[in-house]
Amino acid sequence: MTIQFRIRGMKDEDGLRRQVQADLETLNRLLAVASAQVGLQHEREVTPAFQAVAMLAVSGPDIHAAARDHTWPAAWQKVVARLREQMEQRRSRQTARQKGEPHLHRPTGRRAK
Repeated sequence: MTIQFRIRGMKDEDGLRRQVQADLETLNRLLAVASAQVGLQHEREVTPAFQAVAMLAVSGPDIHAAARDHTWPAAWQKVVARLREQMEQRRSRQTARQKGEPHLHRPTGRRAK
């Protein structure tokens, strides 16, 4: 997995990158991730000041999440939790499909002719 970082308004430390990489490797065990784009930003004029964004290139539609908090680790952990939730939902749908369980479709509002 390749990881592309965009870090703004913060010191670009190895510890920060190691933490992000470790979390993404853990997520990679749930669903194979080809590449990841991660943005971490500190904006002093905004409250909460830290924003974390991640987009993961996976099989099917890409998965993405964003969050804000008062520290970068808190914002990042929110993003990781949201990514994990999306991956688990996708995995459970795939498992249900493989088992042949019926999938309930939501009506689209169009009527069949």
